[in-house]
Amino acid sequence: MRRISSALAPLAAAGVLALAVPGSACAANGFIVIDGVVHTSPSGCIEIPKLSSVFNVTDIPVKVHNVPGCVGGIVQIIPPGLAVQVPGTHSLFLG
Repeated sequence: MRRISSALAPLAAAGVLALAVPGSACAANGFIVIDGVVHTSPSGCIEIPKLSSVFNVTDIPVKVHNVPGCVGGIVQIIPPGLAVQVPGTHSLFLG
């Protein structure tokens, strides 16, 4: 009996850890609207090529980066339920 519990303990710990750590690649619940176009369950990086109106209707904040590809600095965070103007040549990150 002791061997079984010793063997199952690491598996149980791994299962608890897998459930406790959220994945960064998960899509957001909800949608964002960029210049009137709805993006359902968005995730990852979204390019903003021109001045755009962005409405965050997800359950997570949207990070606005100052360059394409979501590699520059974060210049703004759009909380859920808020709409803002985002300059062109920027990018949005959800996840």
